[in-house]
Amino acid sequence: MTIKKTIDFILTLIFPIECLGCNKEDIYLCDECLAKIKIYDQPPVFEHPLTHLNGIIYATDYKQKLLQQIIHNFKFRYIKELAEPLAKILAEFWTNYINSVETRNCASLQNDKPIIIPVPLNKKRLLERGFNQAELIAKIFASQFNYPLFSNAIIRSKNTPHQVGLNKKERLTNVKNSFAITDPELIKDRIVILIDDVVTTGSTLEEIAKTLKQAGAKDAWGLTVAKD
Repeated sequence: MTIKKTIDFILTLIFPIECLGCNKEDIYLCDECLAKIKIYDQPPVFEHPLTHLNGIIYATDYKQKLLQQIIHNFKFRYIKELAEPLAKILAEFWTNYINSVETRNCASLQNDKPIIIPVPLNKKRLLERGFNQAELIAKIFASQFNYPLFSNAIIRSKNTPHQVGLNKKERLTNVKNSFAITDPELIKDRIVILIDDVVTTGSTLEEIAKTLKQAGAKDAWGLTVAKD
């Protein structure tokens, strides 16, 4: 037995695989519990002013307790399998959103084949977690809609502290000049959709959008599973 398999076996003994909603065995989230998460038809207008983003769109409300459990276990218990239900939430929302009459002005996002870029994780956090949660969601989402995925088009050029507990101004300062484009040709004149799990003030997405547009991107949108 390899070291990884041994660790996985021990973790399964300590933290048995069971549904976060109903404790059904051998699955982290069953279809019945996933269906209980309320998804927006039309998300509320993002309340923070945006300078560089064309808009921030989100699928659901983070205040739902089960959703909080899913995201917490995904990010802090490192349960990678939870990327799939979160991507399903995002995909179900997006399918309805881009085809609704009210958002027909956003239909070009579908027609113009936008490129998908997950919000990058700083190197320290990536080493701690072993994966970028936004990237796992983005891969599934992009595959479902046949969108090009460029996971490495933008990187964090410096490590920054967590945004948790910071106000809007502090968040903006914290992420200022933290991102860099690896290949401007990948994003030149393209519509970019930035994927993340949760958005709060939009400061990180705004800073990335600024970097993208300075490098020649046509438009930049934020698309997240939830709004906190």
